[in-house]
Amino acid sequence: MITRDHLPAIGLGISQIIGYGTLMYAYAILLPHMAEDLGLSLSDVFGILSLGLFFGGLMSPVAGKLVDRYGGRWVMTIGSVVAAGAVLSLSRVDSTPELFVAILLAESAGMFVLYNVAFASVARLDLSIPPQKSISIITLFGGVASTIFWPLTLALYTALGWQSTWVVLGIALLLTCAPIHFIALRGTKITPDSPPRSPRPNWPELTGPLRKQGMLWMVISFVCSGYIMGAVMTLWVTNVQDLGHSATLAALAGAVIGPFKTVGRFFEMVVSRNLYPRVTYALSLGLMFAGFSVLLVVGFTLPGLMLAAALYGMGDGIKTIARGTLPLALFGAKGYGARLGWISFVQMGINASAPFAFAWLTQAYGGWWSFLVMALCLCAAIATFQLIPDPRPKASDTALG
Repeated sequence: MITRDHLPAIGLGISQIIGYGTLMYAYAILLPHMAEDLGLSLSDVFGILSLGLFFGGLMSPVAGKLVDRYGGRWVMTIGSVVAAGAVLSLSRVDSTPELFVAILLAESAGMFVLYNVAFASVARLDLSIPPQKSISIITLFGGVASTIFWPLTLALYTALGWQSTWVVLGIALLLTCAPIHFIALRGTKITPDSPPRSPRPNWPELTGPLRKQGMLWMVISFVCSGYIMGAVMTLWVTNVQDLGHSATLAALAGAVIGPFKTVGRFFEMVVSRNLYPRVTYALSLGLMFAGFSVLLVVGFTLPGLMLAAALYGMGDGIKTIARGTLPLALFGAKGYGARLGWISFVQMGINASAPFAFAWLTQAYGGWWSFLVMALCLCAAIATFQLIPDPRPKASDTALG
């Protein structure tokens, strides 16, 4: 049953569709065409995107600390306005420096409106539902961003060109996300002197040396599993075309990822009361690796491509939830926003190179080899996941690590 306390998560879920669609997924369609008009190579434009992601990531700890201190309402509302202006500025670029500045501004503002800040914002509200459920609801909506925005952006580009497409996307971001953030995040905030109304899971936290060890291996695993995210979002269409499919079919397969992210997140939300976040993360890694395995073996066929997209989508959808709930389970709610911000900063700092690195791999060796290296990144994530300590006295997921 949906209550008033579900509305913040539902509102943020809708805003994540628009936010990720305009600030992440649109690049996959528009940057290659912008490169042609600006006289740049594919690796050049994705190298610029990598730099924008890296420097934009510096804002993530700032956003997290602001949410911990003031709540997310004004942080996300102002972030939406700035992000919309940055997207609009992309329509006006006609040189490499201008492209870099516009992307840098867009990705910096994105740190104030995307998942990590959304997770921390609902965790600061005094709601009758626990924060891990709100996180699941937010990601349930956000999973369809690629489904909507890859075909939509391609259709807008075909009809209007890349300049006008950025204008449409910027206006959509401004008119939807800013009001949603301002309205949805109203309400009483949790303070140290006022215990929350929602029941919180009795998850023991890591303590002593295990706390540092857990943070180290968790962040390394997050980096390895997240390294491919930017590459998939920006290079999926290009790489799938290199496997022998048309641009339309590649975009259609990419659109399949979104609904199956939602399928995975719905499954997690239904069974989340029985799943410890460490198990959730293990499940996500297994599904993502299965998707890449299918893609590498039979991705040149239509059924293989669609199955790979579905498996990867389910795994990536569940991983997004684990990215918010696993730090909460292992390290507790105190300083949660700042902790997510610093984790995001490390991830963004390293993972920012992914679009450039994989664009170079695609140019030099082809899409299949680019996908193979993505699969190897997942192998590294699975290996380091095994080293994350389990603080529970009797672990029920021994077989999973």
